[in-house]
Amino acid sequence: MHHTLQEWEEKPICEPDFPEVEARQLHAAAERAARQLKLPRTAVLTRTHRGLEAGQVVGILQTPGTTLEILPKIDGQKKDGTRKALVHMLATIWNLNVAHGELARLLPQQNDILEFFVRLFAERLLAAVQRGLPRRYLEREEDLGLLRGRLDVTRQFTRLAVRPDRLACRFDELSENTPLNRVLKAAVSRLRQMTRSADNARLLIELSFRFESVRSSPAPLSERVRTDRSNTAFHDLYRLARLFLSGEWQSTTSGKIQTGFSLLFPMNDLFEEFVGQTLKRALAPDRVHLQHQGKHALARESVGHVFALRPDIVVDASDRPMVLDTKWKQLQPGDRKLGIKQSDVYQMLAYAQAYQAERLALIYPWHKDMKEPEGLYETLRLPESDQRLDVVTVDVSNPDGIEKTLRGYFEEIGKGDASALQNAH
Repeated sequence: MHHTLQEWEEKPICEPDFPEVEARQLHAAAERAARQLKLPRTAVLTRTHRGLEAGQVVGILQTPGTTLEILPKIDGQKKDGTRKALVHMLATIWNLNVAHGELARLLPQQNDILEFFVRLFAERLLAAVQRGLPRRYLEREEDLGLLRGRLDVTRQFTRLAVRPDRLACRFDELSENTPLNRVLKAAVSRLRQMTRSADNARLLIELSFRFESVRSSPAPLSERVRTDRSNTAFHDLYRLARLFLSGEWQSTTSGKIQTGFSLLFPMNDLFEEFVGQTLKRALAPDRVHLQHQGKHALARESVGHVFALRPDIVVDASDRPMVLDTKWKQLQPGDRKLGIKQSDVYQMLAYAQAYQAERLALIYPWHKDMKEPEGLYETLRLPESDQRLDVVTVDVSNPDGIEKTLRGYFEEIGKGDASALQNAH
């Protein structure tokens, strides 16, 4: 059974569409996922007197026989449009180049975002392995009739002392049984058990045959994989494989082993990472620093710096750095303070002091009640100071346009700063 919710939406228990047993399994899985994410136990799903209510965590939660898809609440978008926006955001933070053609072709065919990424993974992996599995030279030891490689003297005169017809050989052999292939094989095997799509199942079965020469790994997430130029085509696939494998869980209830899967993202973190990665493309990767560390709010004479600061984004400007923070919440245009929390302002002022930044920005999702288009919405000035706090919005329902919006914002403030400098002279 497949169910879809948006943030803060409630799913009432209703036989036979959403029976009590499904609700209990999903609620238990949601609490387990919240613990793994180090969030409050009700962050994913809350049990209400009517059913289950989604929190501010999006993605996929799967239990035996049931899949729950939680989508972000994006103003003015129906669930299909919201699903497309979420796929785009996830592809951006995972550095996956998902073309519009792939979205248009695959997304309508899949039941949820999980099946979309399973199909994307399976198609790309099949295309890669059709050109050959990545191979490496691995050291082998074997007792042969003729010398191959070099002689293992110690083994020859101990274990083979009574076998003059055998030589203790040690040699390198080009093998497909590499740590990378073992991780990919484990992901294919796991997805075969998990997928509910017949088309995806057929692709995964074909992939299983391609990996027959690779041994199964008892602990694929502990494999020491080395990615380099020789296996560049598999880098993105390896990242996806680890994501699929890390979302698996097992539990024992009433003596029975139950398996499930979760691929969940707190929307605050997802929005922050998406804006940061998009800003790296809009400007330059070396100018944009995500989760910057090294600055502190205060210092104690006896112990040194205290109260470490960690702003979402720091951008290298021409003279002083600029600090940006993302907020996954709606601005309130009719409110005197625009709905900006006072604690967020205090936080930005601490950043301004520590980084000696004259310009700060809070980035919010745009919504239809805002009269201004996305981009720079308003600039707040600190009294008797040159410091400014920009309020910026981005339209998450059109993720393709956010890079242009952010680039345009920096061009706009750059021109404004240049003009102000000329007037000062």
